Amino acid sequence: MQKNFSRLAFQNHFMLTKCFGYKSLIHKINFSSFVYKPTFQNSLKFSKIQYSTKIFARLNTSPITKIKNNVRNNSIILGILGLTTATTILGVTWSQSYRDKFRLIFAGIFRSSVTLCVCCLCMLDYKILHFRFKNVDHKSDEFKSSQKVVHLRVAKRLLRLCRLHTGAQHLASLTFIVPKEYIETLSVLQDRAPYRGIEDVNKIFAEEFNGLTPKDVYSEFDEIPIAAASLAQVHKAMTKDGREVAVKVQYPDVSRLFHVDIWTMQSMSDLISYFFPELELTWIIKEFKQNLISEFDFLREAKNGELTQQRFKHRANELKIPNIIWELTTKRVLTMEFIHGVKINNLEKLKNLGVSPKWVRTILLEVFAEMIFCHGVIHCDPHPGNALVIISPITNKPQLVLLDHGLYRELSDDFRMVYCDLWKALILNDFEALKHVADSLGVPQYIQFLPLIFTQRIPDSTTPLGEDLTPEERAMIHDQLKHIKLSDFFDFLESLPREMLLVLRTINIVRGIHRQLGGKPIESFRMNAQYAIRGLWCETRNEEKRRIQRSKELGLTGDDAMIGPLQRWYLLAGTPTFFRTLGFIKDFIVMTFRLYLTELLIKLWRLWYLYRSTIDILGVY
Repeated sequence: MQKNFSRLAFQNHFMLTKCFGYKSLIHKINFSSFVYKPTFQNSLKFSKIQYSTKIFARLNTSPITKIKNNVRNNSIILGILGLTTATTILGVTWSQSYRDKFRLIFAGIFRSSVTLCVCCLCMLDYKILHFRFKNVDHKSDEFKSSQKVVHLRVAKRLLRLCRLHTGAQHLASLTFIVPKEYIETLSVLQDRAPYRGIEDVNKIFAEEFNGLTPKDVYSEFDEIPIAAASLAQVHKAMTKDGREVAVKVQYPDVSRLFHVDIWTMQSMSDLISYFFPELELTWIIKEFKQNLISEFDFLREAKNGELTQQRFKHRANELKIPNIIWELTTKRVLTMEFIHGVKINNLEKLKNLGVSPKWVRTILLEVFAEMIFCHGVIHCDPHPGNALVIISPITNKPQLVLLDHGLYRELSDDFRMVYCDLWKALILNDFEALKHVADSLGVPQYIQFLPLIFTQRIPDSTTPLGEDLTPEERAMIHDQLKHIKLSDFFDFLESLPREMLLVLRTINIVRGIHRQLGGKPIESFRMNAQYAIRGLWCETRNEEKRRIQRSKELGLTGDDAMIGPLQRWYLLAGTPTFFRTLGFIKDFIVMTFRLYLTELLIKLWRLWYLYRSTIDILGVY
């Protein structure tokens, strides 16, 4: 039994060695003579046999055998990987959620790559232009002609990019900053951007209205949109109770692609900052993201429109906000009253409508001046595609219609007061007051540029408000700008309160439309000055909230609850008390005197100076 056990044990050991290819070991072992004896000598022999096994295994394993084993093992691994990959691809193909995620990823990569390439080409165009004319005066006709060609080429390239990605309506409205070639080329994007097919519209309706289609929600629905912008497109429809409505439908995945675009902008910003360390643009991207992310919520947009309608109740005959159909409005579908109007900057159609461009530009300035200086809540996207003119069916007089209330900004009362003081100091040419305003805005080192930005003149200027600078003043500004770096400009913008950036954006768009309608700068300066005085003395938002709360405590309802400064005959310009009405009257008289009489005296003095100079020249000859 002992011998059989010993033989069985060693046979098991032999089978293990055979599995590893040690075939020659069988010739070295005599099974019949192997007897298990638990002695030190036998243990030593068994250890030697194990050691010999390892040596023979090394000597008898050929390279070909290793290769065969590796190929066999790798084939199995590759087969498993291939099967796993095929299963994953099949799952992604059949799974809508995975398919949407992969499509979004590929779309993001594509958008980012195309944007980067186009921006690099645009920068290269301007780099080559300046390299070609580095020894030529940039005021020469040759340089200006070549510059126009480059402007047009870059604008067309950006148009193709924006048609692909949507956007750039705001860029087409900055007539004070952007070259003319950009304005003319990109203006089509304000309401004629590329639109999506009915399949995408059906997808949004199915998600927002529990599987319903537009045909189920409305009695009539035009599949071809009448307008398209960067976030949504507008369709004409008819409700089941017979009302003609405009339906604003958000694009699918636009909110997620927005984050991809933000990442692209951030990457480009980091790239620019890497090559040009003095340019820090990260704060611009953060501000852009914060401002535009609210536009994805159409319920908020509808609420903004209704609040604006309430604030301008006293101007109901001049300003109209489309009524909201709340039962057909969701976060991504907005249904509102349809307005048959004329685009605000279409002079030919305004003439056919019998509306004076002067009336249009005046009411436009008044509405936005009241928003900024008095209400402290502004519509930040007033490009021409969002402003229409109609003839009121009630009064048979023209009305301004404001659309797209998605991008709004609420100004704090403190900032609003500082902004009013800024315009008061600029109009009165009060340098001490301007210094106080610059300190409040956090830009005391850039005080000399505030008049230039807002009124296009320098401090202590003798040039009448709204007129071109004299050659001497231009030379002075040119000398000052020589010492200003591009990094200083971005530092100035970053130092300003964030509210100021959107205010600047809005007033620049309004100025551009005002200029297209034949307006002069002095008109907007006067309007801002008048409303700045009103803003300093009118009821603040906190005072308004306390008044409304007090009305609720007294149990007032309806019109009685809304009685405020505008409903009291003895109060002027929205002032809450008679004392503040007197303060408004005093400041208004001083401002009017400065705007009209002082400017008239300056003009008379300049005419007299020109007359004396002419007489002296004639006397010499």
